[in-house]
Amino acid sequence: MCYKIKIKKDKKLARITAYGSINILELKEIFFETVRHEEWQAGFNMLCDYRKIEKFAITPQDIDDIIEWQTSIDTLIGNGRCAVVAPGDYVFGMSRMWEMLSADRSQQIKVFRQIKDAVLWLSYPEGTIEIKEALFGDVFLSP
Repeated sequence: MCYKIKIKKDKKLARITAYGSINILELKEIFFETVRHEEWQAGFNMLCDYRKIEKFAITPQDIDDIIEWQTSIDTLIGNGRCAVVAPGDYVFGMSRMWEMLSADRSQQIKVFRQIKDAVLWLSYPEGTIEIKEALFGDVFLSP
């Protein structure tokens, strides 16, 4: 497993990029390391870039475990948004299951196949109609 966590405090955003093979323990490690990062603040948004995951060893039963674990760190996560970019069918499907089963949590989760759609969703606070192009900057979005 390989991953990178980059936090843009001025944008209130953490970008999590995962590569290779990921299982439930590694997924928990990634999120725990994110919310324990010195730059992290509860309520920041997350952009989870899963475009380079080759093997997503997560089962439907693991999703229940993740949601239970997520509840235990809910105060560290806060009420920001979490955009998951998952173009592959299996990663997308498991992530959508997580999205649907997490609907009553404080963090709003949404899964996308394209990174541009995820960025647009993260850049629009509820009720905002202004387009905020390049909110994260080209360098931050490059894989």
